[in-house]
Amino acid sequence: MADLPQNFLFRFAFPCRRLDEATEKATFGDASLKAEALSAEYRLPFWTLSEIVSGLGRGREPGPTTPRSKENAELFDFRIAWSPRGLVVTSIVAGRRRVARRAPTEADAPDVLRLCLDTRDVKEARRAGRFCHKFLFCPFVGKTDDAERPSAVWAPINRAKESPSPIDVGEFRLASERRIDGFAFSAAIPASALTGFDPTDFRRLGLHFSQRDEERGAFGLQLGEPFPIEDDPSLWTSLELVE
Repeated sequence: MADLPQNFLFRFAFPCRRLDEATEKATFGDASLKAEALSAEYRLPFWTLSEIVSGLGRGREPGPTTPRSKENAELFDFRIAWSPRGLVVTSIVAGRRRVARRAPTEADAPDVLRLCLDTRDVKEARRAGRFCHKFLFCPFVGKTDDAERPSAVWAPINRAKESPSPIDVGEFRLASERRIDGFAFSAAIPASALTGFDPTDFRRLGLHFSQRDEERGAFGLQLGEPFPIEDDPSLWTSLELVE
């Protein structure tokens, strides 16, 4: 029997900062969304288990200034923020020689950001309920460089007991940008698309994301294959909504 990964033995919770007023107005307002909508202060400070244990061994908990692994720090950057109007996520991938266009239905294709959210962070349930959501974000879709654009798809969760209220992904605000060494992508998800989202009374979210890189494998939180993590919200990481 294969050994369990060390991360399986821990339950993580990370802070999710509130958007400042100016950024909230720009993100959910009439202005065009920026490909890098969130500044570095909204970076999710996730670390490898060895980094966490190393920090605790020196008598401190990991914080925003704790060095992350070189791979995570230089090649992949995930940012998330909340406001009463919804959530904003930004994914930045660096160190890439080529970025391809994908069809919005290519769920397992490289560069597609797979995002799972539980607006109530129910850790006792092994099967998804009506507060659990799964989205697939493709940074570049189109037949030509002039026509390429980002896209969003709502996806069902396997073995779910219930599904959230009907979602119109056309309400999402999306932006992406090619760069010399990779790309940046952002999505503003309105509260109306997140069944159960109530930051006043429920200050925690369940979160899982993964983004596979065809050159370097997958980036993600805590656990990956062979665990059915996208189907089991009890395995998702917790976010604490902070001001």
